[in-house]
Amino acid sequence: MATVAGTPERLQAPVPSEVDVQQTDLKVRVLPERHLPPALSQYRDLHYRVAWHDTPSPLVFLIAGTGSGYDSTRMDYLKRLFWQAGMHVIVLSSPTNHDFIAAASSSGLPGIAAEDARDLHTAMSMALETARDELDLEITGYRLAGFSLGALHAAFVAELDSHLGQFDFQRVLLLNPPVDLYASIRRLDALSYTRIAGVSDNDSFYEHIFQKLSRHFATRGNSDIQTSIFEEIQSSPEALTDPELAMLIGAVFRFAAADINFMSDLINGGGRYAPANETLKVSTSLTPYLRRALFCDFSCYVQTQLLPEWQSRNAEGDLEQMAEQTSLRHLRDFLHDSTNIAAVSNARELILTEGDYQFLADTFGERAFLYPNGGHGGNLDYGPVAERYLQFLQGAAK
Repeated sequence: MATVAGTPERLQAPVPSEVDVQQTDLKVRVLPERHLPPALSQYRDLHYRVAWHDTPSPLVFLIAGTGSGYDSTRMDYLKRLFWQAGMHVIVLSSPTNHDFIAAASSSGLPGIAAEDARDLHTAMSMALETARDELDLEITGYRLAGFSLGALHAAFVAELDSHLGQFDFQRVLLLNPPVDLYASIRRLDALSYTRIAGVSDNDSFYEHIFQKLSRHFATRGNSDIQTSIFEEIQSSPEALTDPELAMLIGAVFRFAAADINFMSDLINGGGRYAPANETLKVSTSLTPYLRRALFCDFSCYVQTQLLPEWQSRNAEGDLEQMAEQTSLRHLRDFLHDSTNIAAVSNARELILTEGDYQFLADTFGERAFLYPNGGHGGNLDYGPVAERYLQFLQGAAK
């Protein structure tokens, strides 16, 4: 319930309204050599959002979670929270969002954390340069934050930058990170296989919700689970049961997986969803292709696209080795020794096991802000929780 509904409004940390934030959307051409069909020409440039102050201020890069765009509901809340606290904010889409895959993913196959981090670092550098040129930003230092998969990405970006020394992040905040990404993927995939009375199989469930959710995502442009979906359904005569809530969460992440499957296959010419020799024109409806991609979950994407490509460069490697390289455990020593990095999570997090939770406690120590409840990000807007991680992010000392 917390994952879907979040914090009741009366208990949320107050933030200014969108209209009160000084902000604009900018774009940058990260991969000028990337060829896209006419139907996807709007994704040649990477779009991002900047909220800024007219006085010298620290800047925080904010990375969205699985499948979400820079303009998702959760990113807008965190942006307002950080901006209100006196920081410039640059918000970037997740490397698993269709716009980032098309415009900034060098391989077109997100899912290898170190490679995604290099793409993000490049995009961040170019986004910053453009923002400085257009908005005349005065920056006193750099910070980094990410939610969910974006938190894992933030950890790998911070580790990369520790070698490059470009941003020298004063503070890094990991909000509800997965520890073992591929194990978390399996847990999310499993939610979509929850059994519900009256639904004969998974295919019929997705056919049933396809029209409603596709209309919603078409207007929102992201797959963030804290949107009007919950209010819309729960205000109907039949409120969702726990199994239905589980399947709803699984379904939303399944749409994110469809985004990854379709865009990655298209960019790499796989021909699984859209024929490789067919030109997708501006007038071409992408719905039939996305419908096909909907039936391939995250695990399917890993097995059919990501792992084969990784093994082409790591002939002796297997899924377990690839998973380890994309786990926070791979960065254990760096995270343990970096006193400028903190993690926020809770014991009832959908994407963690008890061992993952213990890893966060052991690795971060006093920098692990852990709570008993909250699901996946459901307590990030709760006043006392937000105040605690915001105080850490505002700190300047390492």
